[in-house]
Amino acid sequence: MNVLQSHTLYEEMPVVRLANSLLYAAIDQSASDIHIEPTANLGRIRFRIDGVLHDQQMIEAPFMNQLNARFKVLARIDIAEKRIPQDGKFRIAYEQKEIDLRVSTFPSLYGENLVVRILDRAAQTIQLDTLGFDHSMKQTVQELLQRSQGFLLVCGPTGAGKTTTLYAALAALNSAEKHIITLEDPVEYNLAGVTQGQVNPDAGFTFGTGMRSLLRQDPDIVMVGEIRDKETAQIALEASLTGHLVLSTIHTNDAPSVIMRLMDMGIEPFLINASLTGVLAQRLTRKICLSCRIMVEPTAEEYQMLQRIGLPLSMLYKGAGCASCKGRGYKGRIGIFELLVMTSKLRSLIVHSPSLDAITEQTRADGLQPLIIDGGRKVAQGIITLDELLRVAY
Repeated sequence: MNVLQSHTLYEEMPVVRLANSLLYAAIDQSASDIHIEPTANLGRIRFRIDGVLHDQQMIEAPFMNQLNARFKVLARIDIAEKRIPQDGKFRIAYEQKEIDLRVSTFPSLYGENLVVRILDRAAQTIQLDTLGFDHSMKQTVQELLQRSQGFLLVCGPTGAGKTTTLYAALAALNSAEKHIITLEDPVEYNLAGVTQGQVNPDAGFTFGTGMRSLLRQDPDIVMVGEIRDKETAQIALEASLTGHLVLSTIHTNDAPSVIMRLMDMGIEPFLINASLTGVLAQRLTRKICLSCRIMVEPTAEEYQMLQRIGLPLSMLYKGAGCASCKGRGYKGRIGIFELLVMTSKLRSLIVHSPSLDAITEQTRADGLQPLIIDGGRKVAQGIITLDELLRVAY
């Protein structure tokens, strides 16, 4: 049943209309999350749009409790339980699209904090060309993806777009000649022609057990949602040695740190050397709205920062704000990247369990350009603002 388009008497209750209007507004504004947050006297509602939270409205606390209850009912969460965090999900149809929504609750000082994550399964037009790679980096990434075996990791903090990059890579690799299997938590988008698995820890279906099972399914390409522990890392690395291309994500701030993270997990240096082919670090930044983009002179503070990061610019691009971007000056997002490709010199260094500083120094000598460099190019081209670059990468 389409929970937002039924016409029963219950659906006409005020709290239901409020829940519907919030969902519609968030989807229309391409928000990724709805935050419903209790305060001392009121409830605060915010939408995360292009990675940044924006206030929407304040509502009275009792009505906010009803709103939370409405979303908990939809997500089949226990509405009477308010002492522990809970998670649930539901699906709606809106403007001929299927939208999946994940609901998460968290007890706080003034009541339950609730977040609704919006996943538009129809939004599958992500391609490598649209992520923000420059020509040279895109070619190198494509070369790494065309290898018959290897281990390519994408790193960055939560919300950096790592999963989106992996989906774009799978879309580029997807063909009738390849058997692609994924192991995700959760499956965020449907990919036609790809076998997608979702872990279920309560049933014993973890990343570790899932990896062992899917390797018996004769895959050519494996995508693991995240490397969280030694067991998953070990199996993924070993799989890449036996004729599989393995893609995954890991939480580190930059590409050189991934090598240290794997060693800290207890992975032997020889296995890293034999398996790891590359690491892509990334961040997501808001793009300047093209409808209201203008050039302005840098302020004294901005000029000082430009000098500090080595950007000799006398003018900067900014968004003035217009109807197209709803006055924000930003519209859409784009990635900034750094790409580490394993070299013989780096492999020789890893054998000796080096420090992070030594690894970073060698990767720079091998040609790795840090995130700030790629971001600086996009600032100079008028794609992103200096403020955005500093917000995500400095």
